[in-house]
Amino acid sequence: MKKILILGLLVLLNTTCRLDVYNNHTETEKIYTPKKCEDPFPYNPFKGWAVWSKSPDYDGYNQPYSMLYARLFWAQVEPDKNQFAWNTFEKEWQFHMATGNKKIILRVVLDNPGEHLPGMDRDIPDWLYQQIEGSGIYYYTEGQGDTDIGNGFSPDYKHPELIKEHERFISALGERYNNDPRIAFLQIGSLGHWGEWHTWPEGTGDFPPYSIAAQYIEHYHNAFPNKLLLIRRPVQYNSQEFSLGVYNDVIGNDSPGSTPMWLAMISDGYTSEWDGATHLPLTPDWWHRAPSGGELATHPDGVEYWLEGDNFSITLQHIMNGHTSWVGPSCPVKIPDSERYQAEIDQMLKTMGYRFIITQVQYPTTAKAGTVLPIICTIENQGIAPIYYNWPLEISIINNKGHIAYTQIMSHIDIRKWLPGEREEKIHIVLPSYLASGQYSFAFALLDPTLHTPAIEFAIDQSLRRKDGRYVLGEFAITQ
Repeated sequence: MKKILILGLLVLLNTTCRLDVYNNHTETEKIYTPKKCEDPFPYNPFKGWAVWSKSPDYDGYNQPYSMLYARLFWAQVEPDKNQFAWNTFEKEWQFHMATGNKKIILRVVLDNPGEHLPGMDRDIPDWLYQQIEGSGIYYYTEGQGDTDIGNGFSPDYKHPELIKEHERFISALGERYNNDPRIAFLQIGSLGHWGEWHTWPEGTGDFPPYSIAAQYIEHYHNAFPNKLLLIRRPVQYNSQEFSLGVYNDVIGNDSPGSTPMWLAMISDGYTSEWDGATHLPLTPDWWHRAPSGGELATHPDGVEYWLEGDNFSITLQHIMNGHTSWVGPSCPVKIPDSERYQAEIDQMLKTMGYRFIITQVQYPTTAKAGTVLPIICTIENQGIAPIYYNWPLEISIINNKGHIAYTQIMSHIDIRKWLPGEREEKIHIVLPSYLASGQYSFAFALLDPTLHTPAIEFAIDQSLRRKDGRYVLGEFAITQ
């Protein structure tokens, strides 16, 4: 009984001490509220515009962007079995431009209507075509009005040799890119025209039943444990242990069979038109764990059509309802900075993905070297999604000459949990005993874990941001 009583007193004492660190309000305590900033911050990673990285005007887009979009054609990457042309592929799609905050979205395509490698009329390698004995459907739709998707070859996705070789190929892809920091997301393509999981219009290919399609998903799941995967529509593969993100390639299109149907699949589930399989709705909080992306629907008047009047309201609502983090490659990046569309472009950027604001910091104005500097920080995410990679929060202690005297990573803080809304974080900086008495400041930064440098901009007064990207949020004195 005595042991239980003593243990209880120790727990109470420990709890009280920890609370006193943060709740000891004194005359030397300060509360600071940074001013908000309305800039769109287009270079923040894992969100914003995604552009064709192969385009000849690649680096000449008029709008700033943070993501590069690359399509990988099997015929190009593995022209001879087990001989991979990675360097050729990466050079054509300009992977060297994926530096700093610029990240790559990758999609594998086995059937790209109307556009094939020179001298070819299909997108799988010749050796694979021969191995499956030409099993599949050649289609010709040019000049057929609304059904004109171009010419191509839809392979027989049920063919056991195709499934076997696809698993080997995706495994090789994972060896190449699973740990590559340049790759942000992989769209699970492979099946259907453009890797979009359909063989519309009728007669241009046979889509496999879900029992077969799930095997293709499994290949990606096994090969990319460290990357986030997205799929064109929600499927049974989602579980409590693993969630696929989703992408919508017709953002802005509000006709019944386009974005409204896609959103209904997510919220209500659906019965597959391929084989009658039932796919349950995603849980309401699916977007807490899995990203959403897509591109603006094609239109004869260009992407500008989705930025005008009521169309823009619908487009923005689609982005919000889908908890979309990025849009591209069909997006407004070619539109010149102008009064006509810039407000809409900036509003889309500010809405997509995450948008972190530090609304308040509370801290003591004096602290002793060798003790804890407690900070209570209120973070607001004004976006519609979290960030999906846990980049570390760093606190720096800066001396009166502007030099960083000490840094500490807040390993207990997972910024993936900074969901839309406000969140309070309690931070304790263990001040080294070697810090001399004097005036200091502290700064916040979200670091790129590969480069170990500040990489994410907070939507607060940018005069607080140092040249090295750290935000100075308070001043205090260290005493011995």
